Amino acid sequence: MSITVGLPMIRTSVDHGTAFDNEGTGKADPASLEEAVRQAIVLSVRYA
Repeated sequence: MSITVGLPMIRTSVDHGTAFDNEGTGKADPASLEEAVRQAIVLSVRYA
């Protein structure tokens, strides 16, 4: 998970990029996306 600082809004993103190599294989793991969303929520509550 990545957090971008210095912007006028909260921005988090996944670490793995687009992961096109996993497309259609059933191997995708949503953990990084879930953590990015979770951290965005924490930051939005903390710094709102």
